[in-house]
Amino acid sequence: MKAYNMTQKQFADHLGVSVHTVKSWVYNDRVPELSTASAIAFALGVSLEYLLRGKDTEITEIRLTVIESRKAASRILELTEEIQKQLMIIRPLVNSK
Repeated sequence: MKAYNMTQKQFADHLGVSVHTVKSWVYNDRVPELSTASAIAFALGVSLEYLLRGKDTEITEIRLTVIESRKAASRILELTEEIQKQLMIIRPLVNSK
């Protein structure tokens, strides 16, 4: 929930359960049923294994690769925009000669 900047109430509303139920899951007073756990994992964008064990090496590695790829793509876009700006400055100078 923290990763999505979501309150327990917002998460409860998203799942259609009470805030009390979410709090009991968070504080390990109760364990959700398997179908509910699956819905929670889906809502959070994590695997059921991650939800239950706190780790999911294969999916974590894939997500890290995706995150790094997105960062690289964003940086390439920034550089491309900077090059275009520089070309706009240089073109008039070259054409005036």
